[in-house]
Order: sequence, then C-alpha cells, then structure tokens
Amino acid sequence: MNDQDLLVEAVLSSGVVLPSPGTGFLRLQAAAASEDAGPRELAAAIAHDPALTGALLRVANSPVFRPRNAPRSAQEAITMLGRVRTLATAASTAMRGHCADLDRAAIDALWQASARAADLSYLFCRETEHRAWADTVYLAGLMQDAGVAVLLRRAPEHAHLLRHSGPALEVATRAVSALTGCDHAAAGFLVARNWKLPEVVCETIRCHHAPQQANRLAEIPRRITLMLAVGRRLRDGPSPDWTDWAELALEEFGTDEIELDRLFTKFAVHD
Repeated sequence: MNDQDLLVEAVLSSGVVLPSPGTGFLRLQAAAASEDAGPRELAAAIAHDPALTGALLRVANSPVFRPRNAPRSAQEAITMLGRVRTLATAASTAMRGHCADLDRAAIDALWQASARAADLSYLFCRETEHRAWADTVYLAGLMQDAGVAVLLRRAPEHAHLLRHSGPALEVATRAVSALTGCDHAAAGFLVARNWKLPEVVCETIRCHHAPQQANRLAEIPRRITLMLAVGRRLRDGPSPDWTDWAELALEEFGTDEIELDRLFTKFAVHD
C-alpha cells in the first residue's frame, strides 16, 4: 500500500462523512450518461433546481468562455459550455450546497479560489498541444479542494483559517488537513469517486498536492495534475506550493518564469 492509499484509508477510518451529490446533480449526471441526450435533455434534468440553473448561467457568461451572445436559459448555457463543463459546474455547486452552515467568508474564499484556479488551468491547457483535455482540466480544477469542505463539516471550528487569498489560502488548506488529521486531497478523491466523476479526475485530485506521487501517474492524469499546479501558480504567484511543482512543470511544458509572466499577462484579459 503506497502513501496515497494510506491517506485514503485514514480518511475512511476517521469518521468523516462524505456528502451526497444531491438529486439535481444525479439527474443531470444520469441524463449526460446517454449519448443521445443533448442540451435540451440536460436542461430538463435540472429544470427544478434553481441553484444549478443560476450557476450554469453565471459560468457561461463569464469572460473566460467569451460568449458571443449572453446565454439566457439553462439550455443555452449548456449548449455553450458543453457536457463536461456543465457537469463540472453542477458538481461544484452541489458541493458548495453542503457548506451553507459553515463560515460564509471562508467558504466564499475557498470556492472563489477554486473557480479562479479552474479558469486559469483551463486557459493554460488550451495553450498546449493537449487542448482537447481542457474541459476535464476545468472539472478537476473546480473540485481539487472539495475535500477541504468535507473536513470542515467534521471540524467547523477551523473554517476561519480560510479567510485568505493567494498563497495564504493554500497554506490554510494544508493547515486544515494537519489540524483534522486527515488529508484533504484524499477526502476530495473519495468525494470524486463516490460521485462517479471520471477516473482521471479522481486520480488528479488525489495527487494535486503530491508531486512525487503525481509523477508516477499515467500520462493523462500526470499532465493534468501539472496543469492544475500551473493554474494555482498563475493564480497565486510564486509560493511554497509552486516550489514543489516548478521543475516538473518546466520539464513538461517549458513553463519558466518568463513564460509564466507571459501567460499571466495574456490571461489577465479574462478577468
């Protein structure tokens, strides 16, 4: 059993309760499983879920996706976002729904940071030869820190630590893991697996703070994990988190400091 397996076993034995995805997400996921289902069928699956509908419209209208015409309905938003990004938004919204009674400022900081990292990882992926993976990268980016929320459900007294941004927030997420005695990446992996997210996303979440473990993954999850690290670097600037990933990302994508500065400037137009 490797270190990552031990962390997962520790979460399972700790008494942490994994959240359910909710009926809206399950209906959407079931509809999306059919190859014959299009935007109309997916929109019908969430017709009675205003939280998911609102979230899809907000994401579809964000500058990152540069809509030519602002989507005005769930069907239009799904048409523009596509299946994977729609599921990503729904999963993130369902996860956030489990945090309604936690420290609002802390949870807002966590989700805003996750959304920003997902945006930047998505944009970075589209700069590479692997642009076909961009939607999957976006899903992994949105859900990479979902495990933090799971741990806070068990230990809400630590939520105040997350009232930060940038590198300070990354330090706080690691502090939550240390104080609860559980690894938030392992908890996030369990959520992703239980919610039947793609296996590549589960493995990416599992290793998103473990560069040595990530480097042993198969090609696609390994590269996606590195893209998430680049997204966090573009979000936070130089940080202790990036120090652990810099050499691997440089070898894989040529992301030296000059290239990172160029990307930061280029992506700033999406703010």
